[in-house]
Amino acid sequence: MNPKKISTDKENLIIDWDNENQVKISFRQLRKECPCATCLAEREHQSKDYIRIYNQDQIMLKNIEKVGNYALKLTWKDGHATGIYEFLYLKRLTSL
Repeated sequence: MNPKKISTDKENLIIDWDNENQVKISFRQLRKECPCATCLAEREHQSKDYIRIYNQDQIMLKNIEKVGNYALKLTWKDGHATGIYEFLYLKRLTSL
C-alpha cells in the first residue's frame, strides 16, 4: 500500500492511501513512536508508565521527504531528523 497524497494540518500528518482510505496521525504520536535507533533505545530504558513530555519544537514538523518508494523522512523543528517512517510502519501506527 502506497500513499497517493501526503499533507498536514496544524497537528497531524494526513495520508491518502491508494486504497482510498485517509488517515491522520498526530505529530505527537509520530514523535513518540520515532523509529530511529536513538529514540528506540530511549524507549527501551524507560518504564511502561513513563510519560514523555515534549516541547513545542519537538512536535512541530519542519519538513517531510519521501524516501524511495517505501518511507518518509520527517524533520522536526528541534532538528531531529534520523527517523525513517516506512509506509507499513505508518499504517500500523493508525491501528494503535
